[in-house]
Amino acid sequence: MKPDLRNRRIGPAGILLIVLLMLAAAWNWWPVGDHVRLTPLATPAAADARLPRFAAIPGGGAILSWVEPDGDGHVLKFGVLRDGQWLRQGTVASGQGWFVNWSDFPSVVAVKGDFWVAHWLVSQPGGQVYDYDIALAVSSDAGRSWREIGPPHRDGTAAEHGFAVIFTDRDAAGIVWLDGREYFEPAQRAFNPGKSGNFALRFTRIFADGSMAPEQVLDDNTCTCCWPAVASLPTGSIVAWRGRTDGEIRDNRIAVLHDGAWSKPAGLGGEQWKIAGCPVNGPALAARENQVLAAWFTAADDRPRVRAALSADGGQSFAPAFDLDDRRPLGRIAALWLDDSHALVSWMAAPRDEKTSALVVRSIDRDGGTGSSIRLEALSAGRDSGVPQMLRDGARVYFAWTDKAPQFGIRAGYIPVSALLP
Repeated sequence: MKPDLRNRRIGPAGILLIVLLMLAAAWNWWPVGDHVRLTPLATPAAADARLPRFAAIPGGGAILSWVEPDGDGHVLKFGVLRDGQWLRQGTVASGQGWFVNWSDFPSVVAVKGDFWVAHWLVSQPGGQVYDYDIALAVSSDAGRSWREIGPPHRDGTAAEHGFAVIFTDRDAAGIVWLDGREYFEPAQRAFNPGKSGNFALRFTRIFADGSMAPEQVLDDNTCTCCWPAVASLPTGSIVAWRGRTDGEIRDNRIAVLHDGAWSKPAGLGGEQWKIAGCPVNGPALAARENQVLAAWFTAADDRPRVRAALSADGGQSFAPAFDLDDRRPLGRIAALWLDDSHALVSWMAAPRDEKTSALVVRSIDRDGGTGSSIRLEALSAGRDSGVPQMLRDGARVYFAWTDKAPQFGIRAGYIPVSALLP
C-alpha cells in the first residue's frame, strides 16, 4: 500500500524549495544565463511619453529623445545625458497629425559640433493610415533652437516614408529611409503603370544650412517596415536593412559608403526566410574602426533566432553567421562595442506568456566567442514596449524602453561596462 502523503508536513528546506520554484516560474523562465538588474535611471520625460531613442554625442555624452502627447497633438523632446546626469532638456517640434507608431521612432542626432538634425513623422492629410512623411529640422546651436527644413524625400506622393536613420557623413548628415512611393497592393497593379510595386531604401545628405543633396536609391526592393541600421567607419558608413525578393525571401543586406560612394547591396546571413509580410524586426550594427558586428532576427524554417556575424574589413566581408539565441526570441535587437575586443548585443527573449518578455544581452569577442547570456529586466512582450534602446557612454551601458500600455512612460537604467565583459 502506498503511504498517505496528505498529512505530511513540509519542512523548512521544502518550503524554501517551493519558494525558489515559484520565483523561477515568475521570473527565470528564460532557461539559460545570469541575471543582473539594471540600476534605474530617472528620465526627464513625461509620465506618458513613448518611443525613446538614444544617440551618441561625438566627444562624449548621449541624447535621449522621446515623444509626448500634447493636447490633441504630440511633441518631440530630448535630454542630454553625461556621466549619469541630465544636463539639459529641449523641444524640437510639436504639432497635430503626427504618425506615432511603436516601431517607427523619431530621433535627435548630434552630427558634428553644434550641428544637430532631428526627425519625426507626419501623417498626410486625407491619406491612408500608412501615408506619412518624414519631417526634418536642423540646429546650429546643439539643439537649443531648431529650423524645420521639410522632408528628405521630394516625391510629394501619398505613400509611406519612414524608418529613418540619421548619421554623420563627413561634414554633413546622412539619412537613409524606407520609401513606399513605388509601392501598391498586388490587386492594384493595373492602376499603377510604371511603378515597381516595391519599397526602396533611399539616401540623401543634409547640410548645415538645411539644403539637401539629390536622393539616391540604395536598394529598389526592400521589406516595408523593418528599421535599417547604420554604423560609422573610418572612411564612411555601413548600412544594414531587410531586403525582399519577388519570391518573398526577406533576408538582410548591407552596403558600405566609402569615400562618398555606396557599394552594391550584399547579402547578410542568407537564411532564405520566406514570409509574405513584414516581420517588423530590423537589424543592428556596431563598428569600432573596421571591426563590424551585425546582428539580426530571422525565423527561417520556422526557427526564430537572433544571429550575428563579424567583419574585420569594414563590412567588405563577414565571417560565417552564428546563433546568439535559438529559443524562439522576439528580436528587436541593438548592438554596440564595449571595448576594442568585445561587443554586446541586446534583444527581447522568448515571452514567458502573452504579456511578459525579458531584455537579454550577450557579449561577443572579435574572434566570435560568446559570453553567457545575461537577463536584465522584465518588460512587456507586446508592441507597447517598442524597440529597446542601448548605448554606451563612458563606463556605463544605458538602456531605455517604453513601459506597458495604456499608461506608457519611459523606463531606463544602466549597468557598468565591467559587469558585461567576460
